[in-house]
Amino acid sequence: MNASGVVANGVVAIGTKWLAAAGLAGLVAFAAPARADTTIKSDDASVEITVPNGWRQTKAAASAIQIQVTNGRAVVLVRVASKEDYKDLKSFATVASQRFMKNLTDAEPKFEDVQVNGKPAIRVSAEGTQNNGIRRGYVLTFVDTDGMFVEVVGIANASAFKAEQQTIADMAGKVKILAAAGGAASSPAAAAPARPGTTPPPSQPPSGRPPR
Repeated sequence: MNASGVVANGVVAIGTKWLAAAGLAGLVAFAAPARADTTIKSDDASVEITVPNGWRQTKAAASAIQIQVTNGRAVVLVRVASKEDYKDLKSFATVASQRFMKNLTDAEPKFEDVQVNGKPAIRVSAEGTQNNGIRRGYVLTFVDTDGMFVEVVGIANASAFKAEQQTIADMAGKVKILAAAGGAASSPAAAAPARPGTTPPPSQPPSGRPPR
């Protein structure tokens, strides 16, 4: 077991293309030092999340995940996707949730239209048994924000899900898209006025696009 409380070889397929295998089978509680809320920024500086006391960042289970955090009882994953890959928010939520829920043998997912920080969002919650026999609860929140789609996935073992459900649902409201996600706005060279006779550099493609 590694420092994050996750069994390194406990590979669990949870059904999304961008997270085909994640070692989440060994979620356990651990004694975390007391500290105030912490803001964690993704390695590519495209997104950040403010986590409650007791949560900390861990290594992402897949390259498409910008941020992965845990408190030892639950895991929250953050992914930012380009809108150009989907028709609309409903399409984004449908594609991701269908891939995800197909690995649950007895779940009855609940879909809700919600708002997250005043932005339209869709929330999917479910509790069920995975194909490997492990029972877990899930909260998926899909948000249309700042020219991007944001996916926030919360996962907890069934024994801890009821206690953690509201916290992991609220995490979606703690995610902030940074200037870096917009490409040009994040680059000093691109943001500065072009000198006469020069051509501004092209904007960078949005990060976090799911692999094809």
